[in-house]
Amino acid sequence: MLATLELKGLLDDKEFSEISEVYVNNLPKEIQENTDKTIVLLRESGTFLEMFGNGSFFGKTNQIEVQIFYKLDIDFDLDEFETELMKFLASKHYTVTTVREHTLDPDTLQMTAVFYVAHKKILN
Repeated sequence: MLATLELKGLLDDKEFSEISEVYVNNLPKEIQENTDKTIVLLRESGTFLEMFGNGSFFGKTNQIEVQIFYKLDIDFDLDEFETELMKFLASKHYTVTTVREHTLDPDTLQMTAVFYVAHKKILN
């Protein structure tokens, strides 16, 4: 299964009350301009192989970009939510590798956040 789909499944199962919907790869047109929901978009951002000396590999690390588009009428603490989300991912063996600064979408005026997580799998 693609790493982004696995992560989507984890987030859907956890049912964070702050997250309205989780998407993989791209946002549907009808969601792109919606400012009433907090949306998470997951995208692949890299794959790295754990190599043996003989050229074969035994593991794979997938890196995923997590983009959050916050609803305009935010009714929860962003820092608390993001910390809870990252701790949850760490508990599921994801490593937060990079956290970007919050930005404001110039078109919708939504606050956005972006961070990257890595997940290592040992292959048989």
